[in-house]
Amino acid sequence: MKIGIVSQNKEINITGINRVTLGTLSELRRIDSQNEYYFVGKSEWLGIDMPYVPIVFASHKTLQLNYLLLEHGFDIIHSHYRPFHIAGKFPCGKLITIHDLIALKYPDFAPLDAYAYFDECIRKSAEEADCIIAVSECTKNDIVEYYHIPEEKISVIYNGLYPKDFISAGGGPSGCPQAFDGGRAGRAEEEISELKGQEYLLSVSGIGRNKNQKGIVKAFLEYKRKHGSSRAKLVITGPIRQYDTVRYILEKYGDAAEDVIFTGFVSDGLLARLYRQAAAFIYASFYEGFGLPILEAMSVGKAVISSNTSSMPEVGGDAVEYCDPCDVDSMAAAMEKVLEDRDYREQLEKKALVQAGKFSYEKAARQTLEIYKRFE
Repeated sequence: MKIGIVSQNKEINITGINRVTLGTLSELRRIDSQNEYYFVGKSEWLGIDMPYVPIVFASHKTLQLNYLLLEHGFDIIHSHYRPFHIAGKFPCGKLITIHDLIALKYPDFAPLDAYAYFDECIRKSAEEADCIIAVSECTKNDIVEYYHIPEEKISVIYNGLYPKDFISAGGGPSGCPQAFDGGRAGRAEEEISELKGQEYLLSVSGIGRNKNQKGIVKAFLEYKRKHGSSRAKLVITGPIRQYDTVRYILEKYGDAAEDVIFTGFVSDGLLARLYRQAAAFIYASFYEGFGLPILEAMSVGKAVISSNTSSMPEVGGDAVEYCDPCDVDSMAAAMEKVLEDRDYREQLEKKALVQAGKFSYEKAARQTLEIYKRFE
């Protein structure tokens, strides 16, 4: 069969959803020699050597793919979260992967135009699709609730780790390291590397309000206030909501804010080292469709603190110390338990490796391939 893959939009730093696309495709092409795979639209920026076909008629939001099917005769179109439309009755399987419906469930967390995008464009694609892939049972339940899609139309396929040797080999390039520290002298990669031997709690975060950056920082500094002798630091990678998060900690905690380090985007190599060297990891988001950083941290045997909401317990299983992301005291207590109780931390570290072993992109690819076979 000829399978067209619709990817997300171009990114300077390859993150979240596009990493999932890369991981699944890499394994699909490794295990499947029977089918032909093409990108719909030029996607060399994703860093995978795969043929593509140009998009001819594409609106700003929804890809109109009738011309594409007439010209190239795809047997399957599989969109990784980008809405598309095919008018008429083409003999073509239509699939869409949906990662979360946060814009509908928590519209205050999303950009202003996101609600309409998910309520109209993604909804229509989900209704027209022959099959929907959800990345968690949580996301599946949200699709049923908000789109009124029958359960039998939705298959749950969990994410894996990409690349497979990300942690052991130090990863590949995904953008140059950048540093931001709330107005203090910039911390370059060399300075961050000096954290080796220093106890720190790592958090990998995006800019969305659901990531709960302020809550994590506030909980950490409350933990530090209670444990004045602790030398632990909090390291947050990824983009930050600098205007509210940094101003907040500087104004409220003053010099104590020196224990909070914002790195900005970092290279995969540096991120891998930050994971390996961390005392523990925290991901106290309000809501996630999956929560890939939890899996990344567990894969190197790190004790993880995670929210007890949405999909995160599906990923963490019994290998995680859970907390309420809406309760600063709950988060601070989880930090205290993991950082101060070494025996408990070691128990979580052992469980983490077992739990992480349940997820892989090879497994995800084989499950995806079984869905493709329905259209042979």
